Amino acid sequence: MIERNFVKERIQAGRPVMGTWNTLASGMVTEVLAHGGFDFLVIDFEHGPFDIGSVHDYVNRCERYSCSPLVRVPINAEWMILQVLDQGAHGVVVPHVEDRKTAESVVAATRYAPRGKRGFTPFSKAGGFTNLRAAQYIDRAQTFPLTAVIVESVRGIENLEHILEIDEVDVVYFGAYDISRELESRDGVRDPRVRELIAGGAAIVKKAGRCAGGFVAESMDDIRWLLGIGVSFITYDVDSAILSRTVEGIVSQFRTETGT
Repeated sequence: MIERNFVKERIQAGRPVMGTWNTLASGMVTEVLAHGGFDFLVIDFEHGPFDIGSVHDYVNRCERYSCSPLVRVPINAEWMILQVLDQGAHGVVVPHVEDRKTAESVVAATRYAPRGKRGFTPFSKAGGFTNLRAAQYIDRAQTFPLTAVIVESVRGIENLEHILEIDEVDVVYFGAYDISRELESRDGVRDPRVRELIAGGAAIVKKAGRCAGGFVAESMDDIRWLLGIGVSFITYDVDSAILSRTVEGIVSQFRTETGT
């Protein structure tokens, strides 16, 4: 049965947390990242070729290192949120949230009645595979999941205060890449307009007593900037980029040294 949500505990204690985007759909890659010490991984079902029936495997590979497995579902779909939570995910990350109504529906999908409308069974990995402790499981499950919404449009940022009216929204994550595309920016996520929107949004989230997340940090300078504007849920890079850049850097040095 679900026991500890490592990343949620750290957030509630006021500690900044760092994870990465897990996109490569490899259990071994997931385990390497968790073993490395990240507080959480966002298992990315929107952009990664994951199989929903294997969520429990990624959960196991994270939990053994006190790393919380969060799942980004590709859309706000009740059935998918139900599936990943029943398989033991510590929370969901839901994209394209632009208003209070959508945020409310996300939370409702993660909670049992009377707070929500998540379908109930104790016969799951999250429930301990049995109904012998069903009452304890229900009590725990109502507060266990971390609920993160991705605000990745100007409209979403304009409606931020309404989104934050939903108490169970734990993290508001600002999707810098989609915001930069909406602004048709040639500078991408480093466009000053994008940074200004994220900084302003983070201030609103922090004032509401919630946790702000966002930006795909690629350096300590990025991390310092994020911490400085009040972002404490930090995604450092993406697994594919971490692997690619490391290999390219080593190969480049080798070619230089050997003249090949």
